[in-house]
Amino acid sequence: MACFDVILTDEAPVPTSGYSQAMRHGNLLVTSGYLGTAPDGTGVVGGGFEAEARQALDNVKAVLEAAGCALSDVIRVNVSLRDINRFSEMDAIYCEYFSEPYPTRNTIGVAELWGGAQVGFDVWAIVDADKS
Repeated sequence: MACFDVILTDEAPVPTSGYSQAMRHGNLLVTSGYLGTAPDGTGVVGGGFEAEARQALDNVKAVLEAAGCALSDVIRVNVSLRDINRFSEMDAIYCEYFSEPYPTRNTIGVAELWGGAQVGFDVWAIVDADKS
């Protein structure tokens, strides 16, 4: 069985069911999916799509930082949108968090996200060998 490092921080929503915030094997880090939920467990933040997208990306960033990574270490992003017509709005916010060379990305439209959320992100990152 492979040996994994489990990443846990209270700067992002702490798991209350059967998942980890992120897992690392060697220099590969894979996060769970993050919605625009408040780290304190109070649910999806108010303020609409933009507020949710920013909170979701802030949650991803917090987990990356707990693992010794940054957004610049991300190689893959998966995006789930409840309304695929919000793609350009999501992309504008996304481009404030990520910079060139942009990670690879897959964006899908979904029927529903937990808590009525509108957008979710999960990422794969490479942990710098000097940080591991």
